[in-house]
Amino acid sequence: MTVLALLLLLLSAQPPQSPPSSSASFSIAGVVVDAVTGAPIPRAEVSILVRSDELKMTTGADGRFRLQAPEAGTYPIFAEAHGYVRESLDQHGSYSTGVAVGNGLDSEHLVFRMHPQAVIYGRVTDDHGDAVRHANVQLFFRSNARSVRANLVQLRNQTQTDDLGEFRFPHLLPGKYLAAVQAQPWYAQTGFKSQREPDQTFSGLRGANRNVNPSLDVVYPLTFYPDVFDQRSATELDLAAGGQVEANIHVQAVPSVHVLLTNLPIDPDNPNSINISATQKAFGSIDLGMSVALAQIAPGVYEVAGLPHGEITFTIGAGGFRQDPPRTFSVNIADGNTIDTAATAGPAANVSGRVILPPAAEHFERGELILVGEGNRVLNARIEKDGSFSFSSVQAGTYKPDAHIPPRLNYVQRISASGARVQGHEITLDGTHDAQLIITLASGVGQLAGLAQLDGKPKSGIMILLEPESAQNFDDDSRMDQSDSDGSFNLRDILPGKYFLMAIDGGWDLDWTDTAVLKSFHDRAQVLQIAPDDSLKVTLAVQQPSKSNPR
Repeated sequence: MTVLALLLLLLSAQPPQSPPSSSASFSIAGVVVDAVTGAPIPRAEVSILVRSDELKMTTGADGRFRLQAPEAGTYPIFAEAHGYVRESLDQHGSYSTGVAVGNGLDSEHLVFRMHPQAVIYGRVTDDHGDAVRHANVQLFFRSNARSVRANLVQLRNQTQTDDLGEFRFPHLLPGKYLAAVQAQPWYAQTGFKSQREPDQTFSGLRGANRNVNPSLDVVYPLTFYPDVFDQRSATELDLAAGGQVEANIHVQAVPSVHVLLTNLPIDPDNPNSINISATQKAFGSIDLGMSVALAQIAPGVYEVAGLPHGEITFTIGAGGFRQDPPRTFSVNIADGNTIDTAATAGPAANVSGRVILPPAAEHFERGELILVGEGNRVLNARIEKDGSFSFSSVQAGTYKPDAHIPPRLNYVQRISASGARVQGHEITLDGTHDAQLIITLASGVGQLAGLAQLDGKPKSGIMILLEPESAQNFDDDSRMDQSDSDGSFNLRDILPGKYFLMAIDGGWDLDWTDTAVLKSFHDRAQVLQIAPDDSLKVTLAVQQPSKSNPR
């Protein structure tokens, strides 16, 4: 028997080989360390999300962990430990790095850096140095992670002071914070100055007494750290990882402001039914609710008391069963002001028109058109079968329309108008002319999958930015992601158009308020034309900021 014959005989005697199992699992492993010291963190809980289930394990004394992913894919991973902030891997705001597992992928050498929790604490005291109980303390975070156009101040958390006037915000990530206090003097008695017409039989008092000592008719103005009323003078609290910053705030009582609101809407069937609310703005866009006292003086006339000096935003709704949209206006108030709500709220006009639907949405059951205005003012109207819609008494201002027609995602492609000014996807109403709008919708958005590479190798944790060539609708049209452990990224629901695609190492730390920053990356960006229903795949070279890029 030749050697070849012997070999064939042996091979024929072997049992048939089974194909590789499709149910093989993959390990996700690494070490959890302190982001500041680099020391391993024992007893940290590490978890991955598998569909709707959470798989967990606790690290050993060496900070190491190992989890089994049931199949190839990309998994979000989290870690939490005593004294640390719960985080996802390489987290930047709402973005983080997912762990990609599969044949040929290294998912067993992860370094999960956790930040020691930082704390802001303090005490709220009054003008006598006494503790202010049940004060509402708000904590704001200044971040550029959510927007590449401007640093945004976001309301991060709020809490109430205890019986010692103390407050504490634990579990904070490093960054820049601001603090403010809303409170009421415990001894305050809000009264009314106006006299109700004697022949009126309707009720009038809400939250106050008619006869009080004027010296007790006081309020605490919204107070920012450190003890200032003007938010432009507020001081940032610069918090390092694991740091603790004390932020004591003193509030000072001032006389309550009383104003008369006239020309309020009246429901003939229920003249006492009206809704009046007041808010203050913090850092330009955050509305903070206020507690106020109301007294009806005459039909369509209310006294509002318990207000501080400064700019207040009033929202007036008729209540009852009336369908009129609420009136919203802002005014800088002083004691004794009489405010004509019809004039102050500005002119209002009717807005109607037609929505032109894409072919895929022609046979819809029902749709809704939304107008979003300044101060998050939202108006809704039904889109009828023929695409028509109408709004009554819309205040002057700038609005952005959005149409909801299920089941497919539709977007505003074009707006034309008479009686209104159109710029991009925004309409501006002067309130003196009724407006007719033609809103053309389109469907079919693009999807973009890619791989971020640095020196030819996949790079994780990279900021991916898709910037529209035209900055006119930047907030609506831009897309952002962070590359996963294998360098992959996905950008979804991209509106058709021309874009710059950039992968920027350290991009989360750049100063996007400087318009020159984005332009400095355009030369090495990929220029893409996204068509409806496009599904593109790209390989993208990672750019690193030069020393000239402001951070």
